[in-house]
Amino acid sequence: MTRTDDPFIILGVSAEASREEVQRAYRRLAMFWHPDRNPSPIAGNEFKRIHAAYELLRDPQRLAESRQAQTSGATASDTAAEGGGADLVLAMILTLEEAASGCRKNVELIDSVRCRTCAGSGRVQHDHLVPCPACSGCGRVSRASGRTSRCDICAGRGYLRETACTDCRGSGRQQALRTLAVTVPPGLLDGERLRLTRQAPRPPGGEEAVAGDLYLEIRFAAHALFVVQGRDLHCRVPVSVFRRLAGGRVEVPTLTGSVSFALPPWAQHTGEHRLPGYGYPGKRAGAAGDLVVHLQSIDPHVGPDDIELLEGLEGLEGRLAAALERRAPQLAAWELQMRARRQEASG
Repeated sequence: MTRTDDPFIILGVSAEASREEVQRAYRRLAMFWHPDRNPSPIAGNEFKRIHAAYELLRDPQRLAESRQAQTSGATASDTAAEGGGADLVLAMILTLEEAASGCRKNVELIDSVRCRTCAGSGRVQHDHLVPCPACSGCGRVSRASGRTSRCDICAGRGYLRETACTDCRGSGRQQALRTLAVTVPPGLLDGERLRLTRQAPRPPGGEEAVAGDLYLEIRFAAHALFVVQGRDLHCRVPVSVFRRLAGGRVEVPTLTGSVSFALPPWAQHTGEHRLPGYGYPGKRAGAAGDLVVHLQSIDPHVGPDDIELLEGLEGLEGRLAAALERRAPQLAAWELQMRARRQEASG
């Protein structure tokens, strides 16, 4: 259990908090972060995190086991950071295009900040006397025995000049959303990490405490065309039976548009074709990987009456586009995709 996994810190309560205090903190945070109420993109994950912390605090045995595991499995970095904040690792999901060319992304974090209402004191001074929230101004509270006794909060006076801050529930701290603008350099691979020094959420000590490091672990989103292996990009490309037999130029996609290569005539099998330097780029001045093209032969479904059409099918456009889509839908869909990439690259 790292500091950011501590259920007391997540709920913003002390380790000595009563069951009622824990429940109140959970309800307040759950209402704020519920996805139906909060439009933030991280609201869903934060709501789950708050609920998991609450469930852990409701089970003393699980909490004890979790703390025991934390003690026995502490890492060297956690030990070295004693007196400061623990490091935090977050996943950053990027498209292949974003990761290849580099990009700028916003990262949202939940951080503990000083309450502005009470300036971190947890108490609020009023200009006039206000009813005691514990006894509602009567000076006495009900006990379990059914009797009443003097209110300890207001010493039986019923009214107070100073009360606990309602915005932070007397803790002096509030949870707030913090946004970091992160520049991602080009060429990072899936699983590599960006280190942001002292950008993890602060420990309970507040602004004066030393924050840990934030690590952003790069994760590639699934791509419709490419599969990454090292720095090589693998792509399946459909070709017609005519192109396979006659040979010629075959257009294939790249991360920045498209490129073509010469297919030898009378190719009896599709095989794979490597285009050096057209794969995933290297970091800084490093060499890019290869684009590995896996050709998929597409045989149109035609009959004896289509001999005349077959003779010119490969190069026909316009009025025969519908016929191509009907007889070789995979090939027609690929042509549309390549046309779109050419337009994007030229635009």
